[in-house]
Amino acid sequence: MRGMLAALCLSALLLIASSVSAVGGAQYSVGTSEEVPTSHLLESHEHITESSYQDYQTAMRELMIGNIDFFLTSHSIAADPANSENTPGLSVVGMVEETESYVPVARIDSLEDKGNAELLDAINAALAELVWSNSLSEKYSTWFLGETELDGSDYEGYIGEWPDPTEGTLYEIIDNKRELIVCMYDQQSPLSRQDGSAEFYGFEAEIADMVAKRIESHYEVTIAFRPHDSGGEFEAIEDLKRGDTCSYIMASITPQKAISKGLRGGLPYHIEGIVLMASEESPNLQTVQHLFMSEQDNQSSEFDQRWIAIGFLSLFIAYQLVRRN
Repeated sequence: MRGMLAALCLSALLLIASSVSAVGGAQYSVGTSEEVPTSHLLESHEHITESSYQDYQTAMRELMIGNIDFFLTSHSIAADPANSENTPGLSVVGMVEETESYVPVARIDSLEDKGNAELLDAINAALAELVWSNSLSEKYSTWFLGETELDGSDYEGYIGEWPDPTEGTLYEIIDNKRELIVCMYDQQSPLSRQDGSAEFYGFEAEIADMVAKRIESHYEVTIAFRPHDSGGEFEAIEDLKRGDTCSYIMASITPQKAISKGLRGGLPYHIEGIVLMASEESPNLQTVQHLFMSEQDNQSSEFDQRWIAIGFLSLFIAYQLVRRN
């Protein structure tokens, strides 16, 4: 009986000690910059203190030396390695808010212009294989910090969904009567750049090339593929709509923009949004979402886990006492 009483007292002490240690909760300081509005993500969280900076370079320096715990900014700023060359040790924890996705864009079929839907279906099937096989994520890590936000399970239904070409654009590309030409332009970012010889390189250029190779492999043909420099987004859209310049666009265009221009978008190959950056001085986070968990949420979760542990401990002690008696 005395042993049982001791077990209960020990359990109570463990619970009280854990509860006391949890009081106060984690407090975080998060930097923001004027280039990217992110205050709306922080204003309802009392355990987060916002530190606003004029530009992202200053915020990154403050993060690097540990004056702030984290930095909220756009993916295009955070994931571009060139932006953190002077602030080593920074990393992208993950995406907090998705704002847009980029998709390949093709024309809509008409009586005079057929086979575009089949071409986009083939591009989608190729992209699905690239995402599912992690080939796309490997290319992503070549050009960006962090990891791609694309989820392979979202593409599973498109695996093997290759169209059987009948007539028009895709049929003529496979039959070598037409080139596979992708319209893009120099965005001066890891997505696409041009070198001194006007050759394209970057994430979009490499994905477009990989898509062409997947199409070749599936249909067991050799196709003529090349990128075309349209000079800008507006020009790329006009080039595609004209029908005599390129087969499709891969130039950071959203599905909403494609629809508004009378075109059709495919599966996403890239996601943009607000991401959380950390430094070697930052507190450990299990996930990005844990930054926004309130003190009450954390304590409730920890409290439930403590009760489970204490329950098992009490049962074990009671079992041992029964065996001895």
